[in-house]
Amino acid sequence: MSSARVAVVAVWVLTLIGVVLIDVFVPPAQALSWLALALPLAIVAGMVGQLAVAEQRGFVQRLAATASGSFALVLVGAIVAIAA
Repeated sequence: MSSARVAVVAVWVLTLIGVVLIDVFVPPAQALSWLALALPLAIVAGMVGQLAVAEQRGFVQRLAATASGSFALVLVGAIVAIAA
């Protein structure tokens, strides 16, 4: 696996950890606010990760994959928070 793809998966893992921590430790009344903060932080982390890789080819696709995966994880976390 290339370092660029590792950076994408790393952001997904960090997002997953953040979403689980928010759903477990934050009171249900505030969980959606925290999840709304988690997504932009994941996108910024994805940009930093892709810039750190310093590979131009496929940058936009990798960044889109990072953002889409992070959005899906936060969406699942929001559904769980609403259901709780």
